[in-house]
Amino acid sequence: MLLTSYKHGGNMHKKAFTLAEVLITLGIIGIVAAMTLPTVVHKYQERVTVTKVKKFYSLINQVLLFAIKDNGYVDEWDYIEYNEDGETISDKFVEYLKPYLKITKDCGAKAGCIASGIYKEGDGANWHDYDSSKKHYKMILADGSYMWLRRQDNITTTVCDDEDGGYKNVCGGIWIDINGKKPPNMFGQDTFFFIVQKNRVMPAKHNDCYIGKKGWGCANHIIQNGDMKYPTFE
Repeated sequence: MLLTSYKHGGNMHKKAFTLAEVLITLGIIGIVAAMTLPTVVHKYQERVTVTKVKKFYSLINQVLLFAIKDNGYVDEWDYIEYNEDGETISDKFVEYLKPYLKITKDCGAKAGCIASGIYKEGDGANWHDYDSSKKHYKMILADGSYMWLRRQDNITTTVCDDEDGGYKNVCGGIWIDINGKKPPNMFGQDTFFFIVQKNRVMPAKHNDCYIGKKGWGCANHIIQNGDMKYPTFE
């Protein structure tokens, strides 16, 4: 309602909003805000995630190129290693990359650098407690992201001869949790998986980046499409 005025007996009188009208207007504004705000927040969060995933993809490939320049291709590295119990460990593998990473906390095989408890797949199923894993090398990066790595389990005497994430000649795997210990700690939402080959890092391309599916291949969707509009499984 517009504020209007009129003259009566030589005096100017103003007609103002009534309290009821003000309350109704505020109520309408509140309803509209409640309807639109979740969409705005979701789009903002999606943009932040996409930006961080792309930034990490660029960063980790730069790191690998520096490591290759100084040490040769990954399949030439000496990183086959086991602990006293005969379990696969990844210390040597990560040592080739660490000099080129900005790390604020380095836990190695110990717990304390990534979210404790079970990480989930995109369908909500429990997957793994990486924090307690001895074969995964864990660290916190300068931007607050959690990163953990491992050399491939199936590699024995010939490096980079495994298959994983839709690729052949795989040397190792890298996980990134872009928002640290904050939830949901779920693949395809804040946690993403990458494959290390002898001369590059690639987003895993498992055929499971659909709404309500496992989500291991969602880094590839983000890199290729620049969004998190995951398709519905058909």
